[in-house]
Amino acid sequence: MGETKNAADEASKTLEMLEKCLDYYYGNILIADGDGKILYVNDTLLKMYNITRERALSMTVYDLVKDRVLDRSAVIEVIKTGREAIIKLGITHSGASIDCVAKPVYENGAIKYIIAFSHDEIFMEEMKNELRIEKEKRQEMKDALLFIQQANNKYRSIITADARMKSIFESMTYLAKTDSSIILYGESGVGKDVLANYIHSNSARSKEIFLPVNCSAIPSELMEAEFFGYEKGAFTGADRNGKLGILEMGDGGTVFLDEIGDLPPLMQAKLLRFLDSGEIKKLGGTGIIYSNVRIIAATNRDLAKMVKEGTFREDLYYRLNIIPVYIPPLRERPDDIEALAEYYLGEYNQKYGKDLKFTPAQMQRLFNYSWPGNVRELRNEIERFVITGGQPSWLMKGSLSPLAKKDEDEPLLCGDLREAREEFEKNYIRQALRENKWRVNKTAEALGIHRSILYSKMEKYNLRAENPRNGK
Repeated sequence: MGETKNAADEASKTLEMLEKCLDYYYGNILIADGDGKILYVNDTLLKMYNITRERALSMTVYDLVKDRVLDRSAVIEVIKTGREAIIKLGITHSGASIDCVAKPVYENGAIKYIIAFSHDEIFMEEMKNELRIEKEKRQEMKDALLFIQQANNKYRSIITADARMKSIFESMTYLAKTDSSIILYGESGVGKDVLANYIHSNSARSKEIFLPVNCSAIPSELMEAEFFGYEKGAFTGADRNGKLGILEMGDGGTVFLDEIGDLPPLMQAKLLRFLDSGEIKKLGGTGIIYSNVRIIAATNRDLAKMVKEGTFREDLYYRLNIIPVYIPPLRERPDDIEALAEYYLGEYNQKYGKDLKFTPAQMQRLFNYSWPGNVRELRNEIERFVITGGQPSWLMKGSLSPLAKKDEDEPLLCGDLREAREEFEKNYIRQALRENKWRVNKTAEALGIHRSILYSKMEKYNLRAENPRNGK
């Protein structure tokens, strides 16, 4: 007996909850039986029809027409034909016109219920207009980003003389045609962004947007808003017009998630759900939108090891690791050292109006150096070499790094590689800060890193204490 009462109570609560939810629906809902007797109406309908609930539930749909509440009824059409009816009807007291859809529910071959949904015509036009404006805003944003991407794209040229790199690019030409997730492994600066752009440019999505995102540069508390966007007023300080998220802006194109290993656990879970469903729910929003993007991820970390340590989700790892690609560091690609050095020398000679050339000894120094910063470091060093005519560069006499304090013809030897790299990085950042008058934003831009990363490095190497402005 007690179980029966509990079940009845639960059913009553469920019915009450459904009625409350239907009352909040922005359209009109009416349910009638097979004879047209009204069984249920929601609050929205009562307000639009200008009748009380008691009166409505004492009527049939024929009474609504007879008493001139409505000029016609979609439910009556269903009773006549036995099929779904879609009509436009008028509300007599207000003269409003609404679109109505009525559908029959059959049981044992006879109509058991008829459910009618209707919307104010003006409301529907407003909804269509809102959707059109939102769609235009999204397209304008995508067009602007695509224009910026094309105008500022630095990665179109593929420069390589290394057999392994040629093989990778050849493989990617084919794999780009698929829509599978690709993850690029390699040290910082090896050119993962170049390869990601190359994959996008050779894919069926090449005419759509390519959106690169550095996961390590986004504060964890802002990640969800950046990836999924937010509605207006979603949180304190939010843009009053709301904001499109990265995954929504990338719809139809490719999103390149660099440093994927730096995603916090919560974002790993949310990204996995998006990859599985394509669903986006904005912060502060209730609706679901869908986005079709191809994900290319990249990392300089060992994700398999992170999975074992519990710092990276195993299911996300396998979802991303469909096509893994390892990009070797520059020190393992001696043919590329020369090819890239000559390419950047020509590029910066033209940019700065110089005509410098490498001596055999300078080229040997390039080969002997370990290049912990890989291609990015090589590019920066060649630019500095050209700008200064070689004077402060370790390619000439003088040094930015203790690795270069040997005679010009001697090979560059060092002890512990990690310590040597850190010492080089410290001196490199110090020199960049001096050249940019210790302006952090400008220095970070010159180094190609986020300012938060530069601050972290300055703390690590105690470089803030060397800033001459601190004494003023």
